[in-house]
Amino acid sequence: MIKFLIPLLSFFLGNAKGFLKEPGEALTQQLVLKIRSITILLVMTIAALALSCVGISLSVVEFAKQMDLEGHFTWTAGLTIYLFLTILSMGTLAYSLSRKAWVHQTGFSDRDSSKTKATQRPLENALTLLLMDFIEERKSRRENRKSQQNSHNADHSQM
Repeated sequence: MIKFLIPLLSFFLGNAKGFLKEPGEALTQQLVLKIRSITILLVMTIAALALSCVGISLSVVEFAKQMDLEGHFTWTAGLTIYLFLTILSMGTLAYSLSRKAWVHQTGFSDRDSSKTKATQRPLENALTLLLMDFIEERKSRRENRKSQQNSHNADHSQM
């Protein structure tokens, strides 16, 4: 049982060497990092959901107990702790389900693509400019060949 838990603990705590056979591969390391961050976000979401349900349940039980025994509601330390647990876990749940958290954990950019497109992907822009230059050069060569063939055909037809 312990042999099974050691790789899982090393995975969640950030040491991928115990989890992977070949830790030197950068692609595998990045994949493990992304999977780890998404898994932690999912675990945080499930834990926050469970704690919020527990907090709400305990608050309702405390309120019902007070109404049954005393006939009126009084603010107690237990109720304060239960409501604080509920509010804290609801805040954690709201964060973990937000788009910003998922975008950050998965590594995608949340920027507007219309803004500063040239500064976001300089390599793509350089390749695009290179391709466009190549296409324009081919067009100009084609037009030069056509004009040379037309002038050559005109010269032969006059003879």
